[in-house]
Formats: sequence, structure tokens, C-alpha cells
Amino acid sequence: MHAGTAGIGVDISKSIFRQLSIRAGANLFTYNGNLKSGKDSDDLQIGFDYTVKLSSFNLLLDYYPIKRAGFRLTAGAYYNQNQISFFGKPTKDVKFNDVVFTVDQVGTVDGKANFSKVAPYAGIGWGHPFLKNRLKFMVDVGVFYQQSPTITFATTGMLEPSSDQGPIIQDNLKPLKYYPVVNLGISYNLVSTRF
Repeated sequence: MHAGTAGIGVDISKSIFRQLSIRAGANLFTYNGNLKSGKDSDDLQIGFDYTVKLSSFNLLLDYYPIKRAGFRLTAGAYYNQNQISFFGKPTKDVKFNDVVFTVDQVGTVDGKANFSKVAPYAGIGWGHPFLKNRLKFMVDVGVFYQQSPTITFATTGMLEPSSDQGPIIQDNLKPLKYYPVVNLGISYNLVSTRF
């Protein structure tokens, strides 16, 4: 069992031979939050509710270059269902040239960011599940390449002319194509195999 930037998850490992094992796992976590654009004193301020959904499955190969040591090199892939969704609307009525527009008249912003389903992974770690004690501490540090997100973006009301801003948001989110993975966990060996 582990927890980290990919979510909370479990892995099952199978030893192929002394210095190589295969690992399959699943990760899941959801975070909800909100934020506001600009300042409270701005004429137009948009409040956003957002959800970050982390959901993935991984298939990894662990190579232990030093016999009877926990250091490992890891490569493989994640089946990536990570998604960011957001919904925004004005926090108050908007006054323009002595004309007041209600929140509903100004409109809403609704969007999602989806990523490539297959994400190659490379990393390093510490902890050999098939050495010595059955219970041990595990660490993984790496990155998977999920490519730049694809944005779906819709607006209503007076904000409708902004519906073409999806590509701009997509460009601003390009750094998310490299997703860092840091996992801390524990491992328990059900079979008393020791090398």
C-alpha cells in the first residue's frame, strides 16, 4: 500500500528472478477546491469550483542492479485517467455604464482537462519486497509522460464570446505533460521468498 502524488493505491509484485520483478497497481484520489480570479474589488470576479481526479493503473518492471540491496530502477507505463474539471461564475452582479447585469446574465464557464490514456513511466526507488523481513518501507520517485492536456471549454451568457479561449488554457497547461510521481508505502511479502 502506498500514498503520494499519483494518489492512494496498492501494488502487487511478482519476482521474475533475483534482480528483476514486475509490479501492477492501481491509484485513486479526488480533491475538490475553489478559487477566485482577481480581487474582491474588481468589477468582474469569477469564482471557480474545481475537481482534481487522480485515477490510474500501472504496470512496472523493477530492476535491482545491486544484489541484496533495495535500490531499484523502474520503467513501465500508467493507464492514465487523470482529469481536472472546473465550473465558474461571477461572485456578484456586474455594473457597467450604470447598467447592472445579474450573475445569470453574465454567464458561466465550464471546462475539463483530459490527458493521454497511456503514459510511459521512468523512475528510481528503494525497497526490495523479496529480501529479508516480510514487512518493509518503500519509496518511489519518478515521472510519467501524460502529454499536454486536451481542454473542452464552454461558456454561456455574456461570457459566451470567450468560448474560444480553450486553446490558450491548453497551452498554459503544457507543463502538466510531465507528471512527477513520489510514493511512500509499505510492503508485505505473503510468501517467505528471500534472495
